Amino acid sequence: MGEINVAQRTVHIVDSDALHRRDLAQLIRQQGLDCHPFAASADLADALGYLPAGCVLLAWRTPQPPAQATPIAGEEEGPGPIVRAVLSQRPEMAVIVMAVSPTIPQVVQALRAGAVDFLEMPVQADALRPVLEHGFSILPARVAKQQRVGQATALTTQLTPREQEVLRGVVAGLTNRAIAERLRIGVRTVEMHRGNIMQKLQMDNLAALIRFAVFTGVLDQGLDAA
Repeated sequence: MGEINVAQRTVHIVDSDALHRRDLAQLIRQQGLDCHPFAASADLADALGYLPAGCVLLAWRTPQPPAQATPIAGEEEGPGPIVRAVLSQRPEMAVIVMAVSPTIPQVVQALRAGAVDFLEMPVQADALRPVLEHGFSILPARVAKQQRVGQATALTTQLTPREQEVLRGVVAGLTNRAIAERLRIGVRTVEMHRGNIMQKLQMDNLAALIRFAVFTGVLDQGLDAA
């Protein structure tokens, strides 16, 4: 993960329109903010691993379909997949989507995907300022959460593959016998693994273990996950 430092307020711009990207970068720098412009979401994706935490201004420009293309009924193009892709790599980023004459479904899709706000292009200074302030205001809590998740997830690397399987069974609500049958091991072996898990994860009760599993995403994985 890239540097996590919210003391320096940084904005990452993604916009295929060079003129709008230049004007927006100039507007941001005039406000005393650091700015990293990108021409495409793929360029941002390549850099996400080392970029500082900050706001992402993501321009959504509706792709022009081929002349012979037949629209699919009910299909709505939107920025949701790109927003999710950014947040899957850097969940702490505050993504703000921009579009020209956005439709309501596009706005809803972006917000459901995790965007914190939506701006209409071309972006004006008086509209941009409060949206960025909102993004920066939630950034410290997001950064702190990701740091805690990273620390907690590091603990799970101490577990053996079998202990991880047992852990997923425990947080899925299975009994020791059910876990043993699923994994084709003895009940006493499951009990031994549970004891090792509690010790390695520094947990002293089942409730704490469940909270840990929710926090680190263990509950999102199936019992048979690798």
